[in-house]
Amino acid sequence: AQAAPSHWNDLITKVQKALAVDGPAFINVLMPCRLGWSFQPQYGMQMARDAVNSCYWPLYEVENGVYKINSKPKEKLPIAEFLKKQTKFRHMFKPGNEDKLADLQAEVDRRWEALLKREAMG
Repeated sequence: AQAAPSHWNDLITKVQKALAVDGPAFINVLMPCRLGWSFQPQYGMQMARDAVNSCYWPLYEVENGVYKINSKPKEKLPIAEFLKKQTKFRHMFKPGNEDKLADLQAEVDRRWEALLKREAMG
């Protein structure tokens, strides 16, 4: 399963499911790092929310090989909006780097579409 603290109900549900499983379970949790990502302290949960809403960090789970997406943004946030708030990515917004941003958006879109297909396959 994949989770984020900004969606705490989803995170709690996944932890409860994992604890109830007889055997191993894995939860991949995004934890925004203020220093590593270089953003203002008050934006911690917003950073996690933006990661989810940009589909950079989709919330999903896999049970017995069946994929289930737990959060599908109504309006997908462009990856640039997620990166803009992080000082460490300021170089991405300098002239001449438009192709890098476009490539990153294309990769996020490709992975999101692949996840949607996995879910649809049941």
